Order: sequence, then C-alpha cells, then structure tokens
Amino acid sequence: MVEIQSGNSNGSQDGDSFHPAPQWLTESYVETILRHHKQDGGLSIRNLNIKPATAKGDNYASIMTRIKVDYIPGGSTQCETEFFIVKTTYENDPFISNIFASYQASHTEMVMYDKILPQLTLLLEGTSQSEKLFAKTIHVDYEHSAIIFEDLAVLNYVLGDRLTGFDLEHTRLVLRKLAKMHACSSVLNERQPGLLPKLDHGIFNRHTRGFTPMFESLMGMAADFAGQCPELGKVYEDKLRGLQKHVMEYTEKVYDPQENEFNTLTHGDLWTNNIMLRKKTAHSELDLLLIDFQFSAWAPPAVDLFYFFYTSLVPEVRNSHLSALIQYYHKVLVDTLRELNFSGYIPTLRQLVLQLEKGKFMAVTACLTCQAIMLNEETKDADFNGLMVDDERGRNFRKSMYTNKRLQDIIIKWLPEFDRSGLLDLVEQN
Repeated sequence: MVEIQSGNSNGSQDGDSFHPAPQWLTESYVETILRHHKQDGGLSIRNLNIKPATAKGDNYASIMTRIKVDYIPGGSTQCETEFFIVKTTYENDPFISNIFASYQASHTEMVMYDKILPQLTLLLEGTSQSEKLFAKTIHVDYEHSAIIFEDLAVLNYVLGDRLTGFDLEHTRLVLRKLAKMHACSSVLNERQPGLLPKLDHGIFNRHTRGFTPMFESLMGMAADFAGQCPELGKVYEDKLRGLQKHVMEYTEKVYDPQENEFNTLTHGDLWTNNIMLRKKTAHSELDLLLIDFQFSAWAPPAVDLFYFFYTSLVPEVRNSHLSALIQYYHKVLVDTLRELNFSGYIPTLRQLVLQLEKGKFMAVTACLTCQAIMLNEETKDADFNGLMVDDERGRNFRKSMYTNKRLQDIIIKWLPEFDRSGLLDLVEQN
C-alpha cells in the first residue's frame, strides 16, 4: 500500500507550499531498489509512505522527498522499517533548469554519491582516522536524475542555525571532517589518476558564467552599502565598483588547480545549510555530516576554507581563531595523508598558509555576496529569479539583503581588513 501525504514536517496539510513527490516514485520502483540494496530478491514492501520534504523557496535547484518503507525480508515474517530521502532536480522553471544544467550540478552530485563518496568512505575505513563523513548512498538513478540516501533526520541530525553560525567546537569538527575528505580525495586521485579533475564545474569555473548577473549585482549592492555607511564611505564604494565586473574572473582564479601545490576535491558549497548536526547527548557524541555536492570541483583547498570561514562562523570565531583553525585543518590533513601512504606533495603548514593567501579573494566573494544570500531574512521575494533577474523586484530584493544588521556589521569589520591586504585592488593585466 502506498500513502502519499502533502504538507510539512509538523503535520499541517498546506500542500500548496510543498513540491509534490515525483510520479515515478512508486511502490514497485522502491521495492526494486531496496531488493538490490539489500541483496534480497525475496524482499516485499508492505507499506510505502511518501511525504514531500521541500517547501517552495527552500531550495532553488532540487526537491527532497521523504519515504518510509515497511518491508518483509525474503524468508522472514517479521516486518522491518527504514527511512530514506529521495533528491530530484527541480525542472518546472526552464530559466532555473538551464542555468543549473550549464553547471552540471545534478550530474556532479550523482557522480559524487554514486562513484566518489563511497570510495572516499572505503579509504578512511580501517585507519585510525576512520569516521563517517557523509550520508550513506542507497541508489543513484541517472535516468530520473535522482539520488536516494539514508534519512539523517531519523538519526537525529538537524541543520544548524544559518543566522547564528558555528561556534569554535562545531567549526573544528567541520574542519576535521573536511580535512579527511580532502586527504582521501587526493589519495583517490593518486590511485586513479585523472579521475577527480574531471569534476570542474564549481560555482566559479572556466566553462560557464551563468551566475554572473547575481554576483555582479550583489557586489554592486555591497558598494552601495559601503558608500552610504559612515564607517566605510566613498573610498570603499569606489573599490567595490571597480571589482564588480571582475568578481567572476578573480574568483575563478581561486578555483584553478595550482601546479606544484596541493589540490583536492572540494565540497564546493560548504556552509551551514550543507552540514547536518547531531547534538551531544548522554548516549552520543556531537557529530556532523557533509551534504549537498552539486558544485564539488577539483581545486585548491582555499575554495572550501574561505567559503566556509566567511559564511558560516560566529563573528568571534572568525575574528579571533582563523590562524589556529587553519593549523588544525593542516594537522588533520597531513595525518590522514600520511596514514593513507600518500606519495604526492604534502604541504608544510607554512606552505599551506602561503598557498591559501593566493586564494584569499574567495573570502571577499564569500563575505560580500554569498553571505548576503545566506543571512537573508526577507522571504517574500527569496527565489532564484529574485537573485538573478534585473528587474525592479529583483533589484529591491537584493538591495534589502544589505539592510541586514548582521551582514552590515561583518562588512564593516572585514572590508578594511581586505583592503589592507590588497584584495580590493584591481589586478593589472600583463
């Protein structure tokens, strides 16, 4: 029996505000997948409950559906229950679909969950660094552009507070997991040369600039704020205006793999909402898992580190602990690389710090543009068109982001820091 529910997670039936489940997600489909996953041809489903998990406006590129499966294993009479998440692409809006297709977002994530993440997990198993980094993949369906993985909510994982950000303990845990992902990725690419550099369609890349209107407009809005802010003023406004037409180019350079330096498979969109947390209890330790790999790309680690640092930390941690956090990331990275017998280039801490400095424009982009989206509390026009389209509605929405007091305080703090490092100066063309 199949039960299809509308409504939200707290039981209300506001079906119009939620994306419907895919029509092909039937009992027969799920039974076939589960039989293969369990390697049990005699398994039979007794009940399938399908419930939308993505409210309209929650996600610009994908739809999440939660399924509960009651089944009887072959040769048994005892009913068992499991919970899964089905992630599918959002294709109702051609404008959105075409842009995300140009970034190969859905294909990248399917390859990650199907081919890459399981191999990274296997590499880490059996070492002293072994721990869970990602949700377990159940099935990847290339025909329907769908991924089925374990439902982390059942395991008591929740999203953090994007408006507050991570404290020091959570930040160190993110970096521990990230460093292990980075180390395993470099080892995997050493053992299978050329495998991971094929993933090269990050948010900034050398193939498409579909997000240009959004990033250039947000940099312009940041310039407007700087010009009107007594603590900043025209000097900063002019510098940001100068950067407006270069933000794509300068950030793309951060993503370019660096010859003779350390490169890895980056998460590519590492911020609060792409990290699931499990709180510490009397029966379990604090834990977190990385999710959402649509923009993973082979690149220097500066991509992940500065994107995360300048979008997802509480101000005190960002203001006072970055050097110590980079040192901690480096230690876990090196320990993992060595235990996995990596024979490639392993940077010293000093070498890593100097390499990261070359990619620090990522901090400018993350702080002034990405963070504006992530801290936004104005939900009325909070959709992809509001971010991308040059009309009155879109301009007003993007302008409203910079009225956010949290964002204003961060910009006032960090814009002078970026300026003193030369990050706001235009790069002369040779």
